[in-house]
Amino acid sequence: MKRSKVPTPYILIKASTTSKWDEVTFAIICTSDHWKALMNQRLEAISQFKTNRDFYCHVYWDAPLGYYTGTMPTNLLDKILRRHEDYIFITLEPGEEITLAKPINKLDVHQLFITRNGIAHYKAYGKYTGEEFRTEEFNLNRLVND
Repeated sequence: MKRSKVPTPYILIKASTTSKWDEVTFAIICTSDHWKALMNQRLEAISQFKTNRDFYCHVYWDAPLGYYTGTMPTNLLDKILRRHEDYIFITLEPGEEITLAKPINKLDVHQLFITRNGIAHYKAYGKYTGEEFRTEEFNLNRLVND
């Protein structure tokens, strides 16, 4: 996995959890052309709510490629993300995603929250514990139009 200065189909984004015994430090989002088209449809659907002051966000059933822990011999997150960055485009080698350490919890109920301003984040819950796993917020408008 390497940082990329140009947009790629993959984004590494900081993530966190409310779990006291499990760890999550990042997630990977696959920004394929299909994903971008779907996100544009969703942004269009919620655009009618921009002037409604009572509207906060719309929630979709959706999931990033996966949530991962940062417990690797070389701290991958510190290598790829700069201190002030919440996400970065990355390149993945074929099959590399499978080798990344995942949280112990089996994650369920994957959701994507999108505000009327196009700010989004992913959230999932531990299947048996109900603990929350979520990504940092990101500007969905900017990602789909890059």
